[in-house]
Amino acid sequence: MADRVGADVRRVLEQRNLFLKTEHDDFGKVVYVCADDGKPGGFPVGHVIATAGGRAWLAYARVPKGGVHDIAQVAVGLPTFDAAIRTVLAHARSADILRAVERGPGAAAKTYIAVVDPAHAEWLTTLEEPQGITHLGGGRVRLTEAAVAYLRTPPTPLSLYLQVQGDELVVDLVPYKLTRDR
Repeated sequence: MADRVGADVRRVLEQRNLFLKTEHDDFGKVVYVCADDGKPGGFPVGHVIATAGGRAWLAYARVPKGGVHDIAQVAVGLPTFDAAIRTVLAHARSADILRAVERGPGAAAKTYIAVVDPAHAEWLTTLEEPQGITHLGGGRVRLTEAAVAYLRTPPTPLSLYLQVQGDELVVDLVPYKLTRDR
């Protein structure tokens, strides 16, 4: 059973502050994807299980269900361990997971302010994802910790380049300073 991830998946795990944890139960080996939230064992994001003697994989991830999050099967028959981990990572964008990664253990909720070009501010507030961006007027935008964590490793580019790098919000290759609001 080849349980290795490729360089791209390793990079995403590192960028999102996630790690893999292996356990054995009555059914065999289970590999958990966890957010490093500073607590022992981390914050569980999902897990993968080998089937058919390691020739196929099942993937489980945290998904929203009726206002809460629950672990649910999200894929069956995946051909590789790498593909199974990728599937879990594709679901690891829920606000509760992102907050656990961005917020340190025992820390209070954070928001950030950036003063951006007014056109960028308008565009940011039209995005479906990430949630948690509010236009305050005059080019000022407030981002929740979940929005900032999401933008640290955003999905494929939107109509404009958008990413958080360190303490800067980069919109269309223009960096804007992120300042902690509260």
